[in-house]
Amino acid sequence: MRCSSQTNTHRSLSPVIKALSVALIMLAATGNLQAEVSVSTHISTIGPGIELGYKLSPAFGVRAGWQQFATDFDFKPEDENGVPGDELTYEGDLDLKNGSLMADWYPYQGRFRLTAGLLLNNSGTKLTTNCKTNTAGTVPVANSCEVGGSSVSGSDIGEVDITIDFEERIAPYIGLGWAFQQGKSWFISADLGVAFLGKANADIQTTGSCNNTESCRSQLDDEEREIEEDMESLKFFPVAKLGFGYRF
Repeated sequence: MRCSSQTNTHRSLSPVIKALSVALIMLAATGNLQAEVSVSTHISTIGPGIELGYKLSPAFGVRAGWQQFATDFDFKPEDENGVPGDELTYEGDLDLKNGSLMADWYPYQGRFRLTAGLLLNNSGTKLTTNCKTNTAGTVPVANSCEVGGSSVSGSDIGEVDITIDFEERIAPYIGLGWAFQQGKSWFISADLGVAFLGKANADIQTTGSCNNTESCRSQLDDEEREIEEDMESLKFFPVAKLGFGYRF
């Protein structure tokens, strides 16, 4: 399965976030501004970010946000051929870029809320590797690596580039949360939920002759499937968020 373009997706999501923010500001401008509009910053499992909210009534509210974070990321697929130390170790960057649009229901018109919404997922990772950077093991690997459960020579595979993202670019989200008022305007918030990211997509390209050999290319396809299976647990991604904000 091949990945969609990160650049194109980012361009398509950015206007959505801007439009949502403008819509909330216009909505707030038409109503009562007293303790209705909120601005907050937060840390979360999908990165730090900012959020703009509007309380439609004591029982309902909406929020739009953006989270972004980048960090180093290493990944090693599981051993499939029984030879320790010949697995490729992928190294690169993990880029978290997510917009969000949430609807809140306060069943008791107090601190507690139930939330449903959409996570506009533009996250992904780009990794590189070669046989020289495979894991040190107890069995000499003679400059060969495990690819798709079989050994491939370093000269055949060359430099390896892999891109990983998720199929659900607009991911459903459900969760619950609390907002604790601190004085007249300041507040602390907490959210716990889960986003359905769907199946992971891995795309591997190499600079070696492997791309031009049907049997070797088949092993690369198997490696892609192994990586996708290793990331199956991230299909339902846990989202935890702690925020601090101000209500106008």
